[in-house]
Amino acid sequence: MKGKKYLHAAAFLCIITLVSGYPVYSQQLSNSLYLQNELNSTRLTLKSETPFNVIHSFYSTGPDSRIVLELDMLPSDLNLQADLSNSTLIRDIQAVHRETTKPIILIDLNQKMPYTVFNKGKSVVIEINQAQAHLENYPLTEENRKKIQKGMGSSVYLRDIKVSEGDQKIDIKAEVPDSSVPNVFVLENPLRLVVDLHNTLTAKSSFSRSINKYGIIELRTGQFQVSNPYTIARMVFDLKEPVFYTLDQEKDSLNISFYKNQEFTLAEPAPEEPPVSETLEEEPSSKNGSPQDSIPKAEENHTEENHTEENHTLKTNGDAASSAPQPQQLQYEPQIIADTETKYSGQLISPRFKDAELRDVVLVIADIAGLNVIFDPDVSGTVTCDFTDIPWDQFLDVILKTNKQGKSIEGNVLRVAPMAVLTREQEEIQKLSDSQELAGPVIVQTFTLSYSKADEVQSLLSTKISSRGEIIVDNRTNTLIVSDVREKMSLIEKLIDVFDTPTPQVSIEARIVEATSRFVRNLGVQWGWQGIADPFYGNQTTLQFPNKILVDGAQIPVGMTTKGIGGPLGGYGINLPSPEFNTVLGFSLANIADTFRLDLAISALERSGTGRIISAPKITTQNNQEAEIIQGRQIPVQTVANFTVTTRYVNAALELRATPQITAEGTIIMNIEIQNNAADFSNLVNGIPPIIRQSAQTTVMVPDGGTTVIGGIYRTEDSITREGIPFLHQIPILGNLFKSFARTKENRELLIFLTPRIIR
Repeated sequence: MKGKKYLHAAAFLCIITLVSGYPVYSQQLSNSLYLQNELNSTRLTLKSETPFNVIHSFYSTGPDSRIVLELDMLPSDLNLQADLSNSTLIRDIQAVHRETTKPIILIDLNQKMPYTVFNKGKSVVIEINQAQAHLENYPLTEENRKKIQKGMGSSVYLRDIKVSEGDQKIDIKAEVPDSSVPNVFVLENPLRLVVDLHNTLTAKSSFSRSINKYGIIELRTGQFQVSNPYTIARMVFDLKEPVFYTLDQEKDSLNISFYKNQEFTLAEPAPEEPPVSETLEEEPSSKNGSPQDSIPKAEENHTEENHTEENHTLKTNGDAASSAPQPQQLQYEPQIIADTETKYSGQLISPRFKDAELRDVVLVIADIAGLNVIFDPDVSGTVTCDFTDIPWDQFLDVILKTNKQGKSIEGNVLRVAPMAVLTREQEEIQKLSDSQELAGPVIVQTFTLSYSKADEVQSLLSTKISSRGEIIVDNRTNTLIVSDVREKMSLIEKLIDVFDTPTPQVSIEARIVEATSRFVRNLGVQWGWQGIADPFYGNQTTLQFPNKILVDGAQIPVGMTTKGIGGPLGGYGINLPSPEFNTVLGFSLANIADTFRLDLAISALERSGTGRIISAPKITTQNNQEAEIIQGRQIPVQTVANFTVTTRYVNAALELRATPQITAEGTIIMNIEIQNNAADFSNLVNGIPPIIRQSAQTTVMVPDGGTTVIGGIYRTEDSITREGIPFLHQIPILGNLFKSFARTKENRELLIFLTPRIIR
C-alpha cells in the first residue's frame, strides 16, 4: 500500500496538522465575526466591506493572556459585539480607537499559546494553535491502559523505533498503525520538532536515543497524554539548527527522514537496512512512570516562552514559502562550518538545594534525564543553589564546575570525574586521534572551481589542512588537487562550497548634468574732431603768429591694437568702444569748407543664453571589483629634455571609476571617482589647450535602485568693467560721452547623480 507523504521545507517554519476523522465546526458570532474550531487550532475571522490591515501584533504585558492587534484603520462596519459564552478559548474581544494612536483590537484568551495573523482579502484571520493547550497528564497505569484499550483497541501502539544512518540522510521508522493520526509542530528556545501520535500508546513510558548528526541532537519518546478525548504518544527531536525533513505515513509505520545539507528528494522507501536501533518492549510494562517524568515540561509551557511585547508567532501553512529568504540575503548570512558552542536543550527544572551532597544531586538529575551514572572515586562536593527554569544539562554543568568536577556522556551513561582526570584522558585521546590521523590513509580529490580563482582559494585553505595534507593548483583548468586525511577532507569540501559561489553584479548608472546661463551687456563711445584755420581755406587768424592753426582730435587709429570702428577722420580722440558689439550708430559732422569735422560712434551689445549638457555613462561590474569607463579625447603634450622630445597624452574626457560592495542588508557601498575634464581651446598656451577639470571622489552607501547626488557645484560670476577719461567721466550726463561700460553675468551648475542596481 502506497503511503501518504508530507514534505516540510524547514523545521521551524512549517507546522503540519493532520485532522482526519476529528470534528470541525464553524459558528457565526456576528455579521463581522466567524469562529471555526478544529482539532488543534481555532480560527477567528474578522470581516468588513472596507479593506483593512494588521500592522503589528503582540501579547500584552501583565498577567492577562491578551493579543493586541494594531490596525491601519478601523472599519465603521466592523461589529465585534458577540456572545462568546460557548467558546472555551476566547473570553472577550473589543476595539479601542484613540485620537493620538492607531486603532487596536484586544482579544482576551484563557491561556497564551502560539498564533498567526494574516490578511485575506477584506478579512483578517487569527489562527491560534492549540496543540499544547489544555492537555491533561495522567500516569499510564495498567488500569488506564485497559480502559483505553476498550475504546481504541489494543493494536494502536507505538511498538518499535528504528534509526538508520546513511550517507545523505537519517531515517527514523516508528512502527505504528496508520489509524494513529500524526500532528507535527515546532517549538523554539530550544529548537525542537514534535510529532504527536493521537490515539496511540507507547510500549513503555520513555525512550531516548542520541544522534548528533545532520543537525539532530537527540530523539526522545514517551506517553504525553492519557485522557479523553485524545490519547497522545509523543516523539521529540532536539535540533541544533533548522533541518529539512520528510514525513511518510504508511500502513504499519511512520517514517521520518532528515537530510544532509538541506538537499533531499521525495522517493519511494528504500529497502530496509539492518537498523542501529533500540527496541521498545512489545507488551506493556508493569512498571510505569508518570508522563511528567518522561516528557520535558518545556514542551508543555512553550507557549509562554515564545511571546513578549514584540510579535513572535509561529508561522503556519503557506507562510513558510513567503518568508523564505532571498538568495541574495542567504549569501551574506553567517554559515556555520564547525560549531563548538555548547547548546543546552534539556528539560527545564527549578532546583533548590542547601548543603546537599554533589553525588546525590547528580543522581536526581540523572533520574530526570533518564541517564545511567558512574562516579570516579575522587568525586566530592556540596551544592547550595536556587534556580528557576534552567535546563537540566546546564544546571549539571554549573554544579560540576563549581566543585571542579567534569563529566562525559557516552550513549545513556553519565560519567562524573575530577577535571584533572578528564583532562589527562582528553590529552591522551587527542594524542591517539592525532596519531590515527597521521597514520590514516590519504585521500586525493580534485575540485574544479567555477567562480573563484584556484590560487586565491588555495591561500584560504592552507591553514585548514593537516601536516600530511597538500593543495596543488592547476591554473589551466582552475582546479584544486587536494590530498589529505578523511577527517580534514570533509571540512575542506564545505569551505570550497562556501568560497566557490557566484559573485553578484552591480550596474552603476551615472548622470552628469551641467547647466549654464550667460548674460552680456556692452556700451561704448568713440568720437574725434579736426579743426583747421589756414589762408588756404580763407579762415586764417588775424595774428601774425599763429597765422595757421590745426587742432587734430583723431590721432588714435582703429587697427590691430585699438578696437572700434573707423570713421572719415581715420581715428578718434576718445576711443572707448565696447569690448564686443553688434550694433553701431555713427555721426560725422562738418562745416561747408570742411575746416571743422566731428566724428561720433556709439557701439553696443546685449547677449543672453542658456545651455545644458547631460552625460550618462553606465557600467556593470562584479561585487568588490573596480570598473572604469572613459569617453572623450586625449591631448598630446610634448616636452623636450636633453634634445629628446617626449610626447605624453592627457585625458580631456568623461571618466567613471567605481568599486561596489554589496552589504548583507541589500544596500551598496561604492567608492566613486568621476572626472569630467574638457580642453579650453580658447586659451592656448604654446599651442596646447589647458584642461578644465570637474571631478568628485567619495564613498557612499545607496539602497538597491536608489539614487544619490555625490557632487553639486554652483558657480556664479558677475563682472562689470568701466573705462573712462579721468575727471571727465564723472560729469553728470555729459560724463557718458567720456566712458564705456561692459557687464558679464554667468551661472554654472554641476550635478552628479548615481543609481546602482544589483543584477540578480
